[in-house]
Amino acid sequence: MMRTRISIAFIAALGASCLLTFSCQQQGLVESDGFDAGEKELTIFATQEDTGASTAGPATRTTLVGGAAVHWLDGDALAVFSAGKSAKFVAKGSGESVPFSGTISLPEAKASDRYIRALYPYSEGVQLKDGAITTTLPFAQQGAEGSFADDLLIVAGRAMAPNITAETAVGNSITIPFAHVCSGIKFRLTREDIKRVKLTAKAGEAIAGTFSFTWDETGGIAIPSVSSPSSSVTVSAPSGETFKPGVWYYIVTLPVEFSAGVTFTFTKSDDSILQKVINTPFSLSRGEFRSATDIDSASEPVTPVSDNPDDYAVSVEVAGPDTWVATDELGRSAPTAITGENAASFRDNRKVLMFYSSWHTDHLVTYSQVINVTGVRWFHPEALNNPTHSSWGDSSNYTADGRNNGKSSQLCFWGEPLFGYYRTTDPWVLRKHAEMLADAGVDAVVFDCTNGEYLWLSSVKALLESWSKAKRDGVNVPKIAFMLQLSVQPESERNALRMLYYGETDSSTYDNNSPLKGFYGRGEYSDLWFHLDGDPKPFIMAYPASLDLSEPTDRVIYDFFTWRPGQPDYVNGDQPDAYGNHQWGWLQNYPQNSFNNGEQMTVGVAMNASDASGGHCFAFNSPGTYSRSYTKANGHSLLIEASQPGEVASFKYGYNFQEQWDYALSSDPKNIFVTGWNEWVAYKMNQWPEKGASQGWYGSPNDPGYAFADQFDAERSRDIEPTANWGDHGDNYYYQLVENVRRYKGVGAYPNVSSPKTIAIDGDFAGWETVSPDFKHYGGNTMHRNHAGHSSLTYTNTTGRNDFVDARVTRDDEYVYFYVETREDITPRTDANWMRLLINIDRKWETGWKGYDFCLNYVGPASDSEGVVSRCNGPEWEWAEAGSFDYAVKGNKMEIRVQRTVLGITPRERLDFEFKWCDNNLVTSPDSQVTRILNLYVDGDCAPGGRFNFHYKDLTD
Repeated sequence: MMRTRISIAFIAALGASCLLTFSCQQQGLVESDGFDAGEKELTIFATQEDTGASTAGPATRTTLVGGAAVHWLDGDALAVFSAGKSAKFVAKGSGESVPFSGTISLPEAKASDRYIRALYPYSEGVQLKDGAITTTLPFAQQGAEGSFADDLLIVAGRAMAPNITAETAVGNSITIPFAHVCSGIKFRLTREDIKRVKLTAKAGEAIAGTFSFTWDETGGIAIPSVSSPSSSVTVSAPSGETFKPGVWYYIVTLPVEFSAGVTFTFTKSDDSILQKVINTPFSLSRGEFRSATDIDSASEPVTPVSDNPDDYAVSVEVAGPDTWVATDELGRSAPTAITGENAASFRDNRKVLMFYSSWHTDHLVTYSQVINVTGVRWFHPEALNNPTHSSWGDSSNYTADGRNNGKSSQLCFWGEPLFGYYRTTDPWVLRKHAEMLADAGVDAVVFDCTNGEYLWLSSVKALLESWSKAKRDGVNVPKIAFMLQLSVQPESERNALRMLYYGETDSSTYDNNSPLKGFYGRGEYSDLWFHLDGDPKPFIMAYPASLDLSEPTDRVIYDFFTWRPGQPDYVNGDQPDAYGNHQWGWLQNYPQNSFNNGEQMTVGVAMNASDASGGHCFAFNSPGTYSRSYTKANGHSLLIEASQPGEVASFKYGYNFQEQWDYALSSDPKNIFVTGWNEWVAYKMNQWPEKGASQGWYGSPNDPGYAFADQFDAERSRDIEPTANWGDHGDNYYYQLVENVRRYKGVGAYPNVSSPKTIAIDGDFAGWETVSPDFKHYGGNTMHRNHAGHSSLTYTNTTGRNDFVDARVTRDDEYVYFYVETREDITPRTDANWMRLLINIDRKWETGWKGYDFCLNYVGPASDSEGVVSRCNGPEWEWAEAGSFDYAVKGNKMEIRVQRTVLGITPRERLDFEFKWCDNNLVTSPDSQVTRILNLYVDGDCAPGGRFNFHYKDLTD
């Protein structure tokens, strides 16, 4: 489309009055009359958010707390975005009201995005994509008396762009209300000798770095996760001097909730250090500055930890999960910012949703026998053509219509989950799911509630409780949403919706006994609700036509949610409902349909459909279904069936899954719906579907006398959650998910690396507080397990012991130093499998055991100060002594020093290796005499989880 270009004069007004605390109001938008496109001069007025849109308001980007007005300065620059273009607008003059001039394209009258967006301060690296602006708040800041540096306080605004006719006179104007994006702390000191003040989040929250922000439907600004986070900000006194006592200065941060408080570190002019620790949690809302009066008055001296004063100004940045590295059993690696060729910068405007089964609970888990279909195929192949074989359980379950008659033994499993045949009320399993999905970058889970009005609220309640705790422990847990029935159901779906919102229905189900009923209407767990693209309404996949909108109570439900009815078919695309709500898919054949013009696309592991069914849903055990090894490009030519017990055949490669991912990546929708995580249950019937679509299969010589709907065996199933039946390949699909999510959403930058440092191994732990990166991990995940599973099974696990929460690495010319911290005091060194450190020194998966070349504490230490370094020449779990290391333990902290030569590193060689902390796992199985890497998911604790490793790479100059 042709767009005109227009010269704009930008007028910014700054009021004379200043506020003590910025408010966090919602920004109003100014909409223009619909003019035709043209090229005319336009004036834009800048106002404070919500101060009105007709004239320049009393406050803009430089409003300060407790002081006189600060004027715009000559040369101040804005980044202005419009019609897919960006431009620099520069102030011509100084004062309360000055023009900003530049040239920018304006959108056409019918353009889908007609906003002009503006950001202060301008920088060449600022980007706008899909309505989100990406910019950076630096962690090293310059102080100013009664203010902050000119480029620190980030403000932004947007307004609908006008179109200009040829007849329109010069002087047309719009108003852009500007909103504060950041927050911070204003502080004053009592001492005269402080030259730097450093604010550090004790729990590692992101308070600076590169981030993206968007506007929601009400015009409010929202900052999601930060792509290159820093957990500290250092402010230096103006012009290399010291801070003046009694004068206000400012630390600018991102909006944040300090869950464990903060630490202030003060560097004196003689480079000695003082600290003040605030353990009380508090938060900073967008646009809010909290006062910290005389914060150095009760500070405590800290022993100097470095000969280099600049160490104290280093921002200790957290290495988030997208900096972790992993290689699966096939040698496939997950990309990061410094390892992956196809890893783009992080995009927070792309979301991944996961189909999640919450119905392993209540009456569905009480049947008397667990049947593993893959096991039947492996150990009793004769049963495959005998539907009444004893391997299938009680054959009396069959009835004329193909349904079981209440004896649930015909509910089978396609395989055994790694965590056993669990119930989705098991908090131990739910915590594992929270961490695994978060580490994979999954943004939301969508509960499968497509059968009748069952909502499985007992499971949802347990999950929300578990994930709320995990969130408090630092896990970026997925949000939640429901997918109800895949068609209009005026009775059952309406009942489900009323149960979710009001807690009551016209029918009686087990959900009536759940304390969670009506939780949407009460606003419970609202911080875990999924919202689509910043929409303030919670998201749901359901058909609003199931409601009766003539009834006020149903109208309330309709107005409460953002609706995306589910498309049930694997072939059909978006078919908006009677109210204009666009559908979303949940599973589609390749090439998948795009829903709502690129808003959503599905990615599936496999599909219970075939050429014979026209691609429509059919029994998964029928001939030619689109299984894990099927692709549109190669058909079934890649399929190799497992021919003997325990064999991992072609299904381990994820061909179907990858083909769908590749198509989705090339299409780049805003949301990807992945099917699925943990369905597991295969329902054995005489035939399915019960009526029609026989394909000529039922009653034919190839008909085995039974049908499985959604799951069948290892090849014909679609779960990603790791399985216990594939040996060390059991987590292949999980890391295939990780790899593709990173390619879709991008990854954050690698954090800063502090300078070399010599650490005294004496249990004092001095010096570690300024070491970066900070490899944080989750506390609170070593709880013991004791919970019922399916049938009469009960699962217990008491291996949780030392709970890793923090790890760091530094070096000098002779040694490599390691630090690790646990949530509680570290247990005695005499414990079995105690505090092991695994190192992949060459970052090659082919060397060592699963890539690990060294293990510290493979042999438990014989003293409190010296341990054994063991080397593995791979690929088996066989280790030989290679040297020793020095260590110290005090309370919940441990520090280690190991010579470079022991690890095969030369004195000045740049470090680039992977490492992992483990405790009370990786034991040799007595029946197989091998050590399974999947044991890392199940027993004890490790940091990071599963196959993930921390990556330490020296990027310093």
